[in-house]
Order: sequence, then structure tokens, then C-alpha cells
Amino acid sequence: MSELHLQGIVFDADGTLFDTERLARTVWLSVAREWKATAIEEHYMELIGRNREGIVALLRAVCPPEFPLDEFLATCSQRSREKLNREGVPVKEGARELLEFCTRKQFPVALATSSGWPTTQFKLESSGLSPYFQAVITGDKVTHGKPHPEIYLMACQALGIDPVHSMAVEDSKNGVLSAHAAGMMTVMIPDLLPPTPELEALAFRKFDSLFGLKDYLAQVL
Repeated sequence: MSELHLQGIVFDADGTLFDTERLARTVWLSVAREWKATAIEEHYMELIGRNREGIVALLRAVCPPEFPLDEFLATCSQRSREKLNREGVPVKEGARELLEFCTRKQFPVALATSSGWPTTQFKLESSGLSPYFQAVITGDKVTHGKPHPEIYLMACQALGIDPVHSMAVEDSKNGVLSAHAAGMMTVMIPDLLPPTPELEALAFRKFDSLFGLKDYLAQVL
């Protein structure tokens, strides 16, 4: 990787560092069934990787006009937070080890997540991962959410690194499209969604786990 002049790494959060996508899916589908919101059940996987504005736009397009979307979203957020408070924030295997590796190598590290700041702050502090990041860009800080490249460009700018010589670590389609559009070396570590041939063609590398990425970096740096 040294020949590629790697300057820093930007991580996605949910589904990449935090094993929270399954938790969110369980909560959302449970609430959707209670509210008989079949359209949300059918389109849930399309929501992964989007910020709140993107989620709202998609759901308004597929739900009936009279559907109480704001109340639905508030209910999902409340139940997700309650579940995290009870059970703790689940961290992906290899996340701490990889972040420690970045610290030893003195790589600047940022977070680029579609979640809002309050939720992200809670997850970072509860998991103990907060000290590893020099910059955190959340979905409520950007005008255009993933798959637009804005959030990754902002993260690179915050770290003072060139996107072309930086790595993004993602799990979702919207995330991979966002990072690739920013011109970054995009690593995909699939979570809920298996990679399509299209995404594999865009990815710089694909690994089964964060341990795989750590081992790769240890070999080439």
C-alpha cells in the first residue's frame, strides 16, 4: 500500500464498525408489522446506508400519503435506543484491533456515517471507540447523503488528506457508491447485503471481516 501513498482511512459506522444493522432491521420490521406497513417491509433493504433525509424521501415515495411517517420513525428510533441501552452497542469483530493498528501506524482516521450526531456520539462513547477518530462526519452535517460523495469528501477534508490516496471502508451499496464517487480506494466488507458484481467491480478490495483488512494492511504497509 505504501506505493499507493495511503494517507488515511475513513470508516463507515453501522454495519462496518458497529454490528447494528441487524438490530435496526429487527426493530424496523417489527414496528412495520405492528403498523401493517407492508411497503416498509418490502423496501427496507433499500434504506441501508441512507441518511434521514434519504430515508424519508424513499418512504414517502412508497408509503400511502396518510401514513404517519414521522411517528413511525420516532418509534423505531426510540426502540432501537432502548435496545442498545439494555444490551450495549455491539462492535464488529476486528474493529478494535484494526483501529489500534491504525493508531500504531499513525494513520489519520475518520468516521463517515449516515446516522445523525446524537446517535453516533452515543455509539462511539458507549463502545469506547471515540478516541480513535480525529474527525466524525455524520449524516446531519451534509446536504446530500450517501450514495452522493459529499460525506466522504468532507471526511477527507477534515483530516487534510487527498481522497485519491485515502481508503474508505464500507459495507453497503450506498456507501460503496459514495466512497467510489469520491475517488477513494474503497474496501467492502459485506454485512446484510451481499456484494453485487457491480459493487465488486467498484471495490478496491473485498474482505470477509475487519481482521482480513487488518492482515492485508499489515502485509503491504
